[in-house]
Amino acid sequence: MPTDIKEAIDHIQTLTSSPIHGVKPIGEYPVDLGLLDTDPTNPGSDPNSNRYKRREKPISESYDILGGIIYPLVVSTKDDGSGRFWIVDGHGRRDEASRRNQKKINSIVFPPLDLEQRIILRQVLNAAQEPFDTPLVLRDLHVLAHERGLDIRNEVDLRALLADLPVNIRKHEDKLKVLAKWPAEVSDKIGIDDNEEKGIVGFDKIKELNNVVNAITKHHPNTAAQYPGPSLNRQVLQLYSASVFRDGGRSQEGIRTAKAALKKIENDDPLVAKFLKGGMLVGEFAEASESRKKDKAEKGGEAGDSGLIDLCKKLNAVLTDVDAHNLSAAERRTLKRTYELISQVLGEIEA
Repeated sequence: MPTDIKEAIDHIQTLTSSPIHGVKPIGEYPVDLGLLDTDPTNPGSDPNSNRYKRREKPISESYDILGGIIYPLVVSTKDDGSGRFWIVDGHGRRDEASRRNQKKINSIVFPPLDLEQRIILRQVLNAAQEPFDTPLVLRDLHVLAHERGLDIRNEVDLRALLADLPVNIRKHEDKLKVLAKWPAEVSDKIGIDDNEEKGIVGFDKIKELNNVVNAITKHHPNTAAQYPGPSLNRQVLQLYSASVFRDGGRSQEGIRTAKAALKKIENDDPLVAKFLKGGMLVGEFAEASESRKKDKAEKGGEAGDSGLIDLCKKLNAVLTDVDAHNLSAAERRTLKRTYELISQVLGEIEA
């Protein structure tokens, strides 16, 4: 059997073992709005979220055009004998019906569902009816990871979390690997595109900021250790929000300037800690970094190093971002000659 067909069959078998597979609604009928409870874990229930705000007007206008709510809510009964329901999908429609003084709303009613089942069901429903919604997916993944005792920052755990979700979400795995490194509470600030007016940071910008985090972690480990877990990402995002990278220009360029300066400056130089705490703008940090580099060059670097240390650091900085698959033949030959020369020098020293 061809590998791709076998993988497809294996994945179908995985999906059919989903916690929500085979769970069917018990009916569809009008439900009293006063009996509907908001699931606090549902990102769609947050009235302060950008997602909530951007859907409010379209829902209101559709009500005016159609004269009512057309799509039923999806709810599940509560397993507590209260006769009340959790809203799984349709918070915006419920709120619009309430604003219109509607007493009941048509609902597809499921039997009692645990938190894990409600998360997967609402993601399946959202994936089927709208584009990839970054904040909603991220927040649900964080909750689902907590529920299953998994770490969303771990790529193996993330893949396990995505296994139960639709292809419209799974196909964004590479994007989610980057986004999962960022704290749960900032997920609503991350979107596909920038929207400074609404405080949304686009994915391309997040990728650039991720490079800054990686540069700090790799080149300044002692400084990074002061910000464990997602705290470093949180601090870098705070610098972005405070316009530290903008510094009178474009934030995109400022972020790249910061990354370059972080690679040039001496490892764990106190300036890095100062910059990270918001003590200086990116331009000042870059100038200070360059100044320290020139001072060291004028002093000849460390005694007897003939500039070798700085040269190796430059090579290391360049190689860090190199994709081996995209090297030209000339670049490969040059690297090979350099490798052979370094091996020869080190071999003579050891001899």
